[in-house]
Amino acid sequence: MNPLMTDIEFRELATKCQEGIATEEEQAAFDEAYQLLLNRHPSWDTERMGEKNALREEIYEGLVSRVNKHKANHKVYSIARYMSAAAVLIIVGVAAYLFLNKSDRKEQSLAAKIVPGTNTATLTLGDGRKINLSDAENGALVEQTGIQITKSADGQLLYKVEGTEEGVDQSKISYNTVETPKGGQYQIILPDGTKVWLNAASSLKFPLSFASSVDRKVELNGEAYFEVRKDKSHPFKVINEGQEVEVLGTHFNINGYKDEGAIKTTLLEGSVKVSSTYGVNSEEVIIRSGEQAVLTKRGIEVVKKDIEQVVDWKNGDFIFQQESLKDVMSKIGRWYNVKVVYDQDVNQKLTFSGQMSRSNSIFEILKSLESTDEIKFEIKESTIKVTNKD
Repeated sequence: MNPLMTDIEFRELATKCQEGIATEEEQAAFDEAYQLLLNRHPSWDTERMGEKNALREEIYEGLVSRVNKHKANHKVYSIARYMSAAAVLIIVGVAAYLFLNKSDRKEQSLAAKIVPGTNTATLTLGDGRKINLSDAENGALVEQTGIQITKSADGQLLYKVEGTEEGVDQSKISYNTVETPKGGQYQIILPDGTKVWLNAASSLKFPLSFASSVDRKVELNGEAYFEVRKDKSHPFKVINEGQEVEVLGTHFNINGYKDEGAIKTTLLEGSVKVSSTYGVNSEEVIIRSGEQAVLTKRGIEVVKKDIEQVVDWKNGDFIFQQESLKDVMSKIGRWYNVKVVYDQDVNQKLTFSGQMSRSNSIFEILKSLESTDEIKFEIKESTIKVTNKD
C-alpha cells in the first residue's frame, strides 16, 4: 500500500489504529508511512511531546482500562494485541506531532533567532569613553575622582567611594550614563547606596558624587525601578522630560517611554511628590503606596494600580491586565528586540490579560496571545507582523 497519503488520510488512519478498529492492511499502511517519517525526523521533542516514559505509562494505564472494559462486556481480547496497540499509540503521538505541528516547527525555526533580553548595557564615562558591560570582565572597571566602579558577577554596576565622600574632589565631578538597548536590562548601585533597575531601551544619567549638592538628582529616559537610600538632608530627584519626582527615601517605578504618550510614576511604599514641568503652569501631586501618577500634557491624573503588575518586568514576568494589543506588543518588542508591524485592519485596542515569564521563547509568548483566536503573528527575521485570525 502506498505510504504517501494526505494529512487528512493519515490522521483518519491514525485514529483507527488508536481506537483498535483498523484492518491489518490499514495498520500496515500506517506503519509504513510512519517509518518514512521516522527516518526523516528521528528526534523526540521532549518539550512539546512529553517524556517518553511518562507517555508510555499514560498509554499503558489507558490500555488496561480498555481491557477491563472489554472483559466486563464479556469480550475476549489478547493482551498482546493491546500492548501492540501501545506501540501504535506512541507512533500516533510522534506522527501527529510531525504532521500537525508542521507550521509550528517552521515558526519555531524562525523564532529561534529571536531571544529574550539579558543583562546588557553600555556605560559612558564623563570623558566620553564607553564600556560595554556585557563584554567587560567582572571586578573593578575604572576609578574616577575617588570613585571605584565595579561590575559584579550577578550583573550589577556598583559605585563605591574610596574613603569618605567629602574627600572626593568635587571640582572634578563628572556624570556617567548607563544605557540599555532593546533586549537589555541592568542594575546599578549609585554612590549613595540607592539601587536602580533599568528596563530595556532606557538610560540613567547621574553624578559620580552627591556630596556637594543639596539634592541627589538623576535623569531618566525609559523605565526604571528605584530603591532610594534615605537621606533627609539630600532629597532624591528623578528628572524626566516634562516631570520631576522628589523623594526622601522609598521604592517606586517610573515608566517614561516617549512613544507611550505618558509618564507613569507608581509608588510601592511611602510617599513621593510628582511635579509637571510642561509649560509655564506647573502642577504637583503627592502620591502614596499603591497609587500611580499619570502625567500627560493635559495634566496629572492619580489612579490606583496593581503594584505587582507595574513591576512585573523587574521580577522577570509579563503581567497583562486588560492591556491593549499595542501596549502588549510594545513591551514584547522592547524585550525581544523586534520590530512590530500591524495589518491595516487589526484592532490595536484589543485587550489581553494573563501572566507569562519574560524568559519564555518568543514562540511561546506569541502562541499564548494567538490562543485568544483574535489575532495571529508572522515572523520574518527581526520583525513580527500582526494580522487578524482567518
